[in-house]
Amino acid sequence: MASCTTPSYARHNFKDAGRACPVDYRLDPAVWAAAPSPAHTFDTLLVVGGLYGNPFAMDAVQAMFIKEQERLGEGGRVGMVFNGDMHWFDRTAEEFARVEAGAEKYIPMVGNVEAEVRRTEDVGVGCGCAYPDCTDDASVSRSNRIHHMMKEEIGKHPELIAKLKDRPAHMVAQVGDCKIGITHGDEKLLGGWDCAIEQLEDVLRQGELSDFMEENGIDIFATTHTCAAVAGKLRGGVVINNGAAGLPTFEGQQFGVLTRIAATPAEDAIYRAEYKGLYIEAVPVRYDQAAYVEWFDRLWKHNSPAEVSYRNRILNGPACTIGNALLGGFVVLPAYLEEAYPEGKPASPQDLEDAMARIMYFEDMVPKAEYLETRSELSTIQVNVGKKCNLSCEHCHVGAGPDRKEVISRETLQAVLDAGVRYGFRTIDITGGAPEMAPDFRWFIEEATRLGFRVMVRTNLVILKAPTYRDLIRKYWELGVTVIASLPNFSESEADSQRGDGVFHQSIEVLRELNAVGYGAEMEREASGEQKPELNLVFNPQRDILPPDQDELENLYRKELRKYGVEFNRLYAVTNNPIGRYGCHLLRNGIYQQYMDMLLDAFNPEACEKMMCRDQISVGYDGRIYDCDFNQVMEMPCRNEGRDLTVYDLARGKINSLQRKIRFAPHCYGCTAGAGSSCGGTLVQG
Repeated sequence: MASCTTPSYARHNFKDAGRACPVDYRLDPAVWAAAPSPAHTFDTLLVVGGLYGNPFAMDAVQAMFIKEQERLGEGGRVGMVFNGDMHWFDRTAEEFARVEAGAEKYIPMVGNVEAEVRRTEDVGVGCGCAYPDCTDDASVSRSNRIHHMMKEEIGKHPELIAKLKDRPAHMVAQVGDCKIGITHGDEKLLGGWDCAIEQLEDVLRQGELSDFMEENGIDIFATTHTCAAVAGKLRGGVVINNGAAGLPTFEGQQFGVLTRIAATPAEDAIYRAEYKGLYIEAVPVRYDQAAYVEWFDRLWKHNSPAEVSYRNRILNGPACTIGNALLGGFVVLPAYLEEAYPEGKPASPQDLEDAMARIMYFEDMVPKAEYLETRSELSTIQVNVGKKCNLSCEHCHVGAGPDRKEVISRETLQAVLDAGVRYGFRTIDITGGAPEMAPDFRWFIEEATRLGFRVMVRTNLVILKAPTYRDLIRKYWELGVTVIASLPNFSESEADSQRGDGVFHQSIEVLRELNAVGYGAEMEREASGEQKPELNLVFNPQRDILPPDQDELENLYRKELRKYGVEFNRLYAVTNNPIGRYGCHLLRNGIYQQYMDMLLDAFNPEACEKMMCRDQISVGYDGRIYDCDFNQVMEMPCRNEGRDLTVYDLARGKINSLQRKIRFAPHCYGCTAGAGSSCGGTLVQG
């Protein structure tokens, strides 16, 4: 009943009580596959999860139910489902019965609280919350104690236990043309956490839930358990976790939240999505806060387990904004926009540099001295041709956008070619901004391929929809250019939330056109021994997390994109680097240190040997040379004899050896976290 907003501890004393799900928490798949009954077919449905024994919230939701009936008029059907944890703070028989009396004419279900209250034999799972590792032992201990105190009292009243006996753990309902799956935890377990925000941020989990919904014909999946709201429009439908109806759900607020599903919008919705003619909304439950606090303090004295764990939340809400709860596809209503996305303190590049100075030196983590310098022979010249771009993606470490003016000159591009020939580089990797927007881009790729380089172009795809650049689709193929395309998600709503409305469908259209000229086929070698040019995709996490396993993600992308008639060769999973626009985003939202702690905790020494900076040089639009594109953003050029090294030095043969010491900084943790990350994706396989 607490989200993962508290820090985890290395030691967890509670292995079962409060952390484990018993076998009987498994949900029957047949319920999900069944058609909704006429008794569970409504015009408007309210899903009230996590009332937590708040009698004033019960009064409020009953009033909301009556208002919905009045809205529909005679003949309209309103349903209200209490999907678990209706009880918690109502520790006395009198208060427990009071909440039960409020729910009896609606559809009460069972959550882990009720499941463990009605259990006759203790199986050692405590409160049944099945807390994940990110919840600390002290919180788990207090939850177990709260539940024990309730069960000890309610157990004296068989008539109250009897009310819980036959309540379902999951059900399906119908509103309009949509089938709705309803439970307390997730689709597998009554106390499951796989519909928590921390799990649904993972694109692999999004794919898994989408598959489940499609296989069972479920359009909307409504849950609660984690006490923290989350909502998103996935490929398979809409998932919405209301957080809590009987507790403040968002920072600084004093109201709960329920899920509303209807053909007409609510007047006071916080956020909503539209799907198959319905509005799926989070609506505030405005109970009598003063009366609730007085009631709570009467039942739970100072330093009691509930007071320690929950009183501050009751007064001030949790450390979660409305915006934190939203994946793609949901829109915040105007009345809540300001608090949904608080501006935070503006962050400048200097602020980012100052924050990095407080992070442990990267070099001190590298296991071998040889990893601190490049190899004796380098294979790749990466060229950032400028910062002008048709998009302004939040995760862009370069800070590219339509208003940027920085662009590479033909003279510098010629120096890149000359340096490449002189030092025997095999690959030229072109990035930006949108590389296609550089004035001499076409000339450059033609010259590079004529000289025998393997040419790679990193494109955002959407740029190739513009009439000025459409001819490049065929030109890329004719020249043998490897296309590396950014596609941050296979779900339209998730991709558009990161890159802008309409970007996903435009990207799909371009991918189909690339397929039409030959890209994306199996990587067969032609009779000449030459390999056909590849179409490779790049995934960046939408949230402040590490990417999932690259092989699993590639298989999922392949399956999902084939539904659109799209084929590709490989997928690269790339960690968002905490610099540039993305680094300032982390600082502005107060999560920079949290993100860096995640990267440090996930440091993988095996990734150091394969860091991309060991095999390449990176040329900026101004001709200066860097170890990598990230160092360009950090203004960390390579140095030679007390001055910045330039591509002109290489073109004129002024440097005898390209082997050099690499310049590192804390942003390098982004390349060595988890399986490692580079412009070519994961560094450590298996």
